[in-house]
Amino acid sequence: MQKENVKKSIIYSGLIGTGGYFFAKLISLFYVIPLNTILGSEQYINFYGTAYTFYSYFLNIFSAGFPFAVATLVAKYTTKNDPKTILLIKRISISFLSLTGFVGMVCMMLISWPLANVISAGSDTQTMQIILCILAVALFFVPVLSAFRGFIQGRKEIEEYAFSQTFEQIFRVGFLLSVSALLVYVFGMERKWALYASVASTVVAAVAGLIQIFVFDKKVTAHIAGQAACQKTRAVNSQKLLREFILLAIPYFVVAILGYSDSLYNSLLLPIGLQLKGYTEAQYNLILAGFNYSGTKIIAIPMILAPGFTAAIIPHITSALEEKNIRLVRKNVIDCLNIILYIGLMLSFCIFIYAKPIFYVMFSSSDLDLSGSILRWMAIEAFTGTLMPVITNIMMALGLRRYVLRRLLYYSVIKGVLMVPLIWLTGYPGAVLSSLIGAIYLIYSNLKEVHRAFGVPFKGMLHKAVVEIAVCFLMWGCATLLTAIGLDGSAGSRWFCFIKLAVNGILTVGLYLTLTGVLQVPQSVFHFNINRKKA
Repeated sequence: MQKENVKKSIIYSGLIGTGGYFFAKLISLFYVIPLNTILGSEQYINFYGTAYTFYSYFLNIFSAGFPFAVATLVAKYTTKNDPKTILLIKRISISFLSLTGFVGMVCMMLISWPLANVISAGSDTQTMQIILCILAVALFFVPVLSAFRGFIQGRKEIEEYAFSQTFEQIFRVGFLLSVSALLVYVFGMERKWALYASVASTVVAAVAGLIQIFVFDKKVTAHIAGQAACQKTRAVNSQKLLREFILLAIPYFVVAILGYSDSLYNSLLLPIGLQLKGYTEAQYNLILAGFNYSGTKIIAIPMILAPGFTAAIIPHITSALEEKNIRLVRKNVIDCLNIILYIGLMLSFCIFIYAKPIFYVMFSSSDLDLSGSILRWMAIEAFTGTLMPVITNIMMALGLRRYVLRRLLYYSVIKGVLMVPLIWLTGYPGAVLSSLIGAIYLIYSNLKEVHRAFGVPFKGMLHKAVVEIAVCFLMWGCATLLTAIGLDGSAGSRWFCFIKLAVNGILTVGLYLTLTGVLQVPQSVFHFNINRKKA
């Protein structure tokens, strides 16, 4: 494969996009330890996590789906070589998302007081309201930033797309830790001001991200404008384009809202189920913190594969469909799913294997066994939560929107109906089991539809998955043996435990890479041959 073709492949784009997300998530994972120390209160940590849950939901309502629609339209008209329409798409998308962001900001501010009363009580209500209002400001800037990213994504500028994500996260964490520490340790202010600064970092980072991507976008736009000046045909009518944009965004919007139901159920239904089960107050708080904050931070590591490859799926499959290259469509689907399975299975299994030492090193817990068990169960959601969004977006890019929307609705209903009864029967694992039942249905039915509509062959992919699962169990045996000889990271100095955990993990992952390499799995997945002789 030539260098130019490699750069244009879905594998290259997906890995670059995932790399950006991975670095961003890695930063967001390690700032947790100093942030917990600065805030110095489980209540403030809970406020921080809960406020972001509602912020994310508002962000989904007022912007979700639209960046994907932008990327799809830009990829479509780039393939058609219509630069005038591409520039018009950019203007429409930025204006539209600026408007929706402003409406979202106003709405969140208006309901911040009643929402704060539901979340907290007493004097803490005002603190919670201020947090929500600060995050509401971010609701204006972040959608505008996502419009620029959608444009960049559609142009297949995946390097800039990944860099933009990383830059924003670095800026956010840098501001969050430096300003919060300054307020508490230098100026001696109350810790609630550190909490305010922590959420304000989202606003500051969004503005910084806008400046950075605007500078890059000027070069891209100048090139397209030069092409548009030589174009003899007119751009597509703006009203027609706006209608196409909205009609395309609506399914993506619905997918995003239904896909976010997991977080909403964890915030609303999980507490009900735990109360019915009769957990103690200490256990109740630990389980909620595990599902809504600490566990979510950890399982986000494998789940970054989803947005990374989604960023690649949309422009690549859209272009292939526009060119009526069904063979390339099939190849893109298989390549994408093979990589998700190869990397996602291994990472999720690592969380399952090392749940207890990971929690010990990264977080504090009054019951490490319970916290470790929660994270072990959530490792299942780490894998399904990685695979489902990718398959969903493949369905969307393939034009199978009607089928995927209906099945996502069924998934949400299945989880919503089963969650509380299963928690009552089995305890907190019921929250994961309800997701797993819905996920099995969703994954199987969608893959079956892709095979029916486009003839995508999944036999080879399933064979590789069986091999990967078998090797994962060998990883488990290796990790258990290494733990038995002293490489256990769940007691003693956290830094020393981190080193032991790292050594154990590197050796275990090395075993996975070696065994799968001997069995030719990565060579098949990534399309390389280490035995190929140079010409």
